[in-house]
Amino acid sequence: MKKRASRAAATRDTAGVRSLIASLPKTEIHLHIEGLVSVDSIWSLIGKHKLDLGIKSKDELRQRFHVTSLNEFIDLFINIIQACFLTEDDLTYLVEDARTYLTRNNIRYAEIFFAPTKLIKNGLDFDRMVERLDQGAEELRADGLEVRYIVDVSRGFGVENAMRNLDLTLANGSSNIIGLGLGGAEQAGPARDYQPVFEKAMAAGLKVVAHAGEDVGPESIWDTIEILGAQRIGHGISAIEDQKLMTELARRAVPLEICPTSNLFTRKYARTLEEHPIRAFYDHGMYVTVNTDDPTLFGVDLDDEYMRLYEAGIFSVPELLQIMKNGVFATFLPEQRKAELWNAIAAAVSGSPFADVLPA
Repeated sequence: MKKRASRAAATRDTAGVRSLIASLPKTEIHLHIEGLVSVDSIWSLIGKHKLDLGIKSKDELRQRFHVTSLNEFIDLFINIIQACFLTEDDLTYLVEDARTYLTRNNIRYAEIFFAPTKLIKNGLDFDRMVERLDQGAEELRADGLEVRYIVDVSRGFGVENAMRNLDLTLANGSSNIIGLGLGGAEQAGPARDYQPVFEKAMAAGLKVVAHAGEDVGPESIWDTIEILGAQRIGHGISAIEDQKLMTELARRAVPLEICPTSNLFTRKYARTLEEHPIRAFYDHGMYVTVNTDDPTLFGVDLDDEYMRLYEAGIFSVPELLQIMKNGVFATFLPEQRKAELWNAIAAAVSGSPFADVLPA
């Protein structure tokens, strides 16, 4: 078994490691577009639509963004953030906030979840929403920022709604929508219930992913890989309770979209970074990637996620680079494009003081 990176090593060159991580062109594969929205954007939308959400100032709104519990997070996400998007043009704010986040973290490629259900209930048209997101993808691409979307269907709205969203997606035919993802609270619906939705999505050529093992036990992950056939697992943290599952995930090389800060926020399987199972997964040979989930709402950047794992002595620089490489090859890009992205990272590392620790 590999040894945990020593704390002494982790504190030796913090500034140098932070500079390295910031300089590298990265990827991210578990990121919700609504979780990128800024306080400024929501405040602008409140004013634009003259909404009465019980918030009287931007400072008060900013305080609401500093959530301290899961209930506060859900209230903010549904009753404030999603409630503010009342026209398709409002999605411009999400695109611009995505630009800011991706640029700040030097993320060259991202696969971003987009949850249409609440916005449709707000009165927005699916096709016009996708048209605006497509336009946004082209605008970002002009700046060297490549994004693709995964339609996120929430367990909270049920199987029939998930199928409707899939049908809308297939009828639209956007080349920027590459997959379907199952999200929402796991207690609201077992993964196995969504088998017909996933079968139809795969038959149509969409990639399929699912949140599983975030706040319920490993049985959710088993259902996700055995019944849904998910190609990646969002979070997957409860796998730590099932050694057989860990071995199977490693054998199949199923990428885990791990979001450390988000996982600590839910306080379900870890309360501190040192308790987080990410190191145990890595040592078990599992396909670990690092992501942020909802960076604005959790107050964390992708650069921060890597640095915290380094500063806590959980991973060394070579190990973080391997995880970063995992993140590239876990994308749904063509193999040649994956190689190009990794070569760009390798070239940046080769030109740094850390050239001798570049993974093969």
